[in-house]
Amino acid sequence: MSTPSDESIARFFMDEGCATFVVSQRKESKGLMSILGYRISPRIAVVNTAEILVPLQNWLRLKKINFLVTVQQHGTYRPLTIIRIERFEDAKRFLHIMLPYLLGRKKSVCKLMLECLLKYGGRENWSDIMREKVVRDKRTGRILTIDWNAKEERQRFLGIMKYRDKILAINGGFRSKYNYAFFLKLWGMKDVNWESSSC
Repeated sequence: MSTPSDESIARFFMDEGCATFVVSQRKESKGLMSILGYRISPRIAVVNTAEILVPLQNWLRLKKINFLVTVQQHGTYRPLTIIRIERFEDAKRFLHIMLPYLLGRKKSVCKLMLECLLKYGGRENWSDIMREKVVRDKRTGRILTIDWNAKEERQRFLGIMKYRDKILAINGGFRSKYNYAFFLKLWGMKDVNWESSSC
């Protein structure tokens, strides 16, 4: 089976896909998530039946874009397969390829999402980040703590939330309790004019 072109994948994505940022509450006792208590990550998803999504999976493998596959059963209907791209670097790669072929609302959403990922991404090399942030016992080498800058991480999170709010508005005004204003209030922070942002 031949691999579809970038343009045909973009057309399929315009019909069957969506792109946004997903926020979830976290309960980790260590690391970055223990500082923020929340996680935000990109989610690009395409939903259809398993056989229809085979060419997309082949294309993603060819482009070296990591993805997850889940199946949802809906009563007596045929099960739906969901392909999700959730890592920052993979989402950036996908959007770079798709943007020249997208139109209308989908193009606006993906353009905002890519701008956000380029501005707030760069966290892919966790081994380097951990070497910089981990505080070890000098005698035993055991990890004592992880030196996260909570204010800096919250500002990064809020920057992504501004983009997420804009994307949700373009996607149809879906309301979520997790928005920019919610986290400003939660963390007792002041509204910031994010420089060089279109949000």
